[in-house]
This record gives sequence, structure tokens and C-alpha cells, in this order.
Amino acid sequence: MTVIATAGHVDHGKSSLVQAITGTNPDRLAEEQRRSMTIDLGFAHVVTPRGHTLSFIDVPGHADFVRTMVSGVSGVDIALLVVDALEGWKQQTEEHLGILEVLGITRGVVALTKSDKVDAITLADRVRQISARLDTTTITWSTIVPTSVINNTGIDALVRELEELVASHAVVLSHRRPRLFIDRVFSMTGAGTIVTGTLDGAALHVGTDITIARTSQHARIREIQTHGEIVTSGQPGTRCAINLVGVDTNDVQRGDALVVEDDWWSTNIFDAQLTTLSSIPRAVTKRGSFTVHIGTNSQSASMRVLSTDSIEPGNSGTVRIRLSHPLPLVPGDRFLLRDTGVSATIGGGVVLDVDPRSHILHINPDGDVNDLLAGRGWLTADTARRLTGKDVSPVVGDWVTTPESFADCQSALSDRLTTEITIDISTLAPHERDVLLTLEGVSMSNGLARRGTDDPLLQHPYVEMFRDAGVVTPETDQLDRNIMRQLIQTGVLFEHDGIAFHRDTLESLRPALTQLWQTSPHGFTVSQLREALTITRKHAIPLVACLDKIGFTRRTGDTRTPGSRW
Repeated sequence: MTVIATAGHVDHGKSSLVQAITGTNPDRLAEEQRRSMTIDLGFAHVVTPRGHTLSFIDVPGHADFVRTMVSGVSGVDIALLVVDALEGWKQQTEEHLGILEVLGITRGVVALTKSDKVDAITLADRVRQISARLDTTTITWSTIVPTSVINNTGIDALVRELEELVASHAVVLSHRRPRLFIDRVFSMTGAGTIVTGTLDGAALHVGTDITIARTSQHARIREIQTHGEIVTSGQPGTRCAINLVGVDTNDVQRGDALVVEDDWWSTNIFDAQLTTLSSIPRAVTKRGSFTVHIGTNSQSASMRVLSTDSIEPGNSGTVRIRLSHPLPLVPGDRFLLRDTGVSATIGGGVVLDVDPRSHILHINPDGDVNDLLAGRGWLTADTARRLTGKDVSPVVGDWVTTPESFADCQSALSDRLTTEITIDISTLAPHERDVLLTLEGVSMSNGLARRGTDDPLLQHPYVEMFRDAGVVTPETDQLDRNIMRQLIQTGVLFEHDGIAFHRDTLESLRPALTQLWQTSPHGFTVSQLREALTITRKHAIPLVACLDKIGFTRRTGDTRTPGSRW
């Protein structure tokens, strides 16, 4: 479903036009209706006779409410630019057009309102003037439609133009993770907290546990409505009203983002491509106080221009922006930048890197996935997706890295196998264990990796010595500790207090243990084991400890009962 946002100068008839199309007055506040001026965002929709749903966000046109206007147009698909035929192109028309451009809106239609108040010659002049201005924009405008809500002229033609735009629009699922920037919060008796917004990325479902990104509070989705209809899932690109369980209306606010926990990279610093408006009076530098708008969120921020000192009007450059509070962002997100000191929009652009690592003097980010991954070592595929906004194919297992890092890891592990003969797998990082599997001729058994299939360790004289010794074994303090350590780690030997036993010896004790439990159902003591095997306490105490380690017995007070592997 496609969302349409109005834009244009104050009192040019945006709300009246939406009401004429939908039958719903988007000015829901009493003050708005009394003053005949939009103050907050308004919402309305209609299903046309041809079966298309036109979903509108009506924004205020007054200069004092630009922040609210930006909240309304962020994330929408189509712009409805409204120009009064009598007044023509005005200051806020120009600023709203710039905002639409830098937020990446690519298609729209122009409504020339109040056409009943001008003659045909003036109307034709307005159309020529507006066409000339829009020829240089980045937005594709389908047409300019003269309208009058008084005479009800042009409304049907405007609806047809909007239908054509909606029918040809395809929702692009860029990152396939749900995110909803909230534009309205209210409560209803018997329902509790309700938030609304335009859903981005992927569907949200009733019963899903979500997180409020700003506070990390958890909530559950009780109900979802789209255009007044209860649905089981909210689809990306649609207006959704979501009933939340677990949070109060005081816990959420406009600008908050609803996300699924651990789906997003939350950051307060990002690198971006900034395009400045050609209408700004001077170049953009790090000097000044700024407000950044992303989604419905707006907050103060600081900015540094990268690789140069400034960005001239109408040009583009890379910048690093530091926010006051973290937001769940992904490369490709659009943002708008305003100069707080002069209350003017200076530009906007696209996020390139949500976790910048390089020093600002040595960076020129371009959003390339390989560049984003460079220098980050080994990442899980999910972490890489959160950082890049793309599905990145693992190079091995579930791991993502650069080809150079993968080759370096293979080489390092190969060198270790050459010099150390065996590698204790437990000492390796998780990604190194997966890389080991890619090395030709390497086998892993008993917790060790080695080249070839024969384990030379098992041929060591110690193995046969302890197997032949049975339960009366030599002390280990005079033996090679490196060999003993490897035999213990591979599970060939079990050791306690300087006394070790072969696994086969422990396995051979099953009949004796069975007999002990038959005579002592509640568990046998060390003394009973010592007597049954005719050994001394010196070997009996380490023996029962090793029986515990292998899982044949479990210590219960002073007795041994059957263990997990019995």
C-alpha cells in the first residue's frame, strides 16, 4: 500500500483538498478547525471506485511547523504538492519542495488549488511558472491538475492521477526488518496505548514482542489496524495503528521507533552523503547548531564535514553526524538537516555507515558493502546485515569477513599445524574453528585438530602404560606434562591429584560398580570401592573423582550414586 503526503505553503488548501478526495477532514484538533490551519499531522484515506486505496498524511504548511511537516513526509512514497492558483509559488512551497527532494521522494503530482478564483490566463501562467520551477527537480511530477473544492472541479482528474501513481508504485523491501517510526500516541478506553505510523521494511504481526528503541522497553502487539480494519499483520508501506501491551502512553512519544529486539544497529553516530539545497546563502561547515530529522524523529546534532572543509550550496559531500540519542539506523536511510540558528533547511541525504571506525581525516565513505566490512574482522551474518542493510553471504559457516581476512586466517592456522602438530580446538575463536574445516587434509578428533587421519598421540607409550596399569597407576608428576595434558584433553586419560586412569580402565569397572549399587542401593562409599577393588586409599580417592568426571558416578554427600552416563 502506498502513502501520499501533502506539501505546500500555509493556507493553500491542502486539508480542504484531502477532505474533498476522502470525505474526511484531516484537521482533527479543535484548534485546527477553529483557526482553519493545520497544526499537527492529519490522516485520511479513501477507496476509489477503481479499487485503489489512497492513504494521505496531511502536513502543516506554516513555517513554525516544519518539524511536524518533516515527520509527516518521511517514509512516504508519493508527494501531493499543493499550490494556490491565486498566490502562486511561495516561500514554504520552495522549502517543502527541497525537503521532499532531500528525503528521496521520487514521484508526485501537483494540485493547483482555488482555480475558481483566477481567470484562464492567470491559471495558464501559473501552470507555466510551476512547470518551469519543477523542471530542475529530482522528483518526477506526473502533471499539474487545476482544482477547486468550491466548484468540485479537477478532483476526479486528480484522483485518477494519484491512482496511476499508486498502481505503478512497488514497495521496496530494502532491509526486510520491521521498523515503525511513531507519529502519534494516544489511548482508548479498554484498549490502552495506541501508536500510529508508516511501517517500513517488513511485516509486523499480532502477538509479536517489540522494543521501543529509545528506552529499550518491551511491549507486545495486541492488535493492528490499517485504515480502520483489524488485521493480523501490518504490511510494509502501510499506515498502521498498533495497540501495545506493556507500556503506557507516557512511555512512548512521536519520533520513537518500534523494532524487533536485536534486529537493528542502534547508533548515535553515522557517516552520510549530504546534499545541500541550492537556495542556502552560504557553504555548510561544521560551525552551527543543527537538527537532524530521520523518520518522525528529530533531535539536535553536531556535524563534521569529511575530506574537505565545507560543502557549497547545491553540492554534495560526506559528513559525520553525531546525534544526541541513539536511533536504529541502516545504510540507505534518508535524513534531513536543518540549521537551528536560522530555522532553515540546509539539505539532507542518505546514511552510509552506521558504525564509523575510521578517523575523520582519513575517510571518504561511499556505502559500499565491502568498504563497510573492511577492518571489522569477523562478523556473524546477522551482525553484517544489521551494519550494512544487505544480506551478506557468509564466507564460511555463519561468518562474514573480507577475502583478505579469510586467506590470512587460513594461512595462520596452516602454519600452526605445521609447527605445533596439533591444535587444541577449545583455544580457537569460533570463526577459526569453521575455517579449520576448509583446510585440506585436516582432521579433528578428541578436541584436537591435526593433519592426516592417524593420531600420533595415540601411539605414545603413555597410552599403553596407563591401559596396562589398570587401577594401580603411576604418579604423573614425573611424566611429560605436555603429553599428559594432550591425553587428558582428548579424553584418553582422566586425572585427579596426580593420579591418572585410562578411559578403558574406567569402562571396565562397570560390573564392579553395578555390584556395589546392588549391595548399597543408596550409594557406595570410597572405603567400599577400595575394598571391592583391593586398592589403597591413595588410588581409591582419585579413582572415584575420575568416575565422577566421566559421568559414571555422582557424589552425594559421602556416597556415590549413578551419574549422568550410567
